[in-house]
Amino acid sequence: MREFWDTFSQQMKPRFHEISMYLIALSFCWLFVFHPELRRGFYMFFSGFESMSPFFITLGLIVTGGLLLSLIHVFIKRKKSALEKAIMGWAVLGISGVTSFLAGVEMLPSRSSMMMIFVVWNILMSISLLLQMGMQRYDISDDDASFVEVFVTTVILVIILLFADLYLHLSWPLTLSICIFYSTFIVFTTTWIVSYFDLQIPDILK
Repeated sequence: MREFWDTFSQQMKPRFHEISMYLIALSFCWLFVFHPELRRGFYMFFSGFESMSPFFITLGLIVTGGLLLSLIHVFIKRKKSALEKAIMGWAVLGISGVTSFLAGVEMLPSRSSMMMIFVVWNILMSISLLLQMGMQRYDISDDDASFVEVFVTTVILVIILLFADLYLHLSWPLTLSICIFYSTFIVFTTTWIVSYFDLQIPDILK
C-alpha cells in the first residue's frame, strides 16, 4: 500500500517540463513588449530600486537568465545542467510569485471573480515549486519537446494572449496569471495522461 501511494503521489506531483518554462517565458516577453508598466518594474531590479543594490540586480539577472534559458532549451536537444535548472526554477518561481501577489491584490475587492481560480492555482504551483526546491526534489524534465508540441502550445498561447491582453484589455498580472495557469495546468494534465497510459509520440512528429 505504501508503495502504491508513493507511486501515485510521484505521478500527481506537478511536473515542470521545458514547454511550461518556454510558455511562461514567451508570455512574459509578450507582455514586456506591450506593457510599459511591466518594463518599468523590470528595469527597477537592474537599478536596484535606484540604490544599485546588488541583491535586486542579482535577482534581475537570474530572472533574465532563466527566461533566456527557457526560450532556448525548448529548441535544442541537450540535457540541462544543474545550474541551468536552478536558474530556470528560481526565475519561474519569482515571476509566478510576484504575478500571483499583484493579481491577488487586484482581485481582492471582487473575491467572487472567476479570475481568482488562476491566482490560487499559481500560488499553489509556486508553493509546490518552492517546497520541491527546498527538499532538493525539484527537477525540470530533460524530455525534449517535439516540434508539434511546441507549435500547438504556442498557437494556443498566442490566442489566449490576443483575447486576454488585446481584446479584454486585462492588466499584465491577470493576463500572465492566465498564461501561467495554462502553461502549468495543461502540461501537468497531459504529462500525467501520457505517463499513465504509456503513450508514445510517433517519431515523424518529433
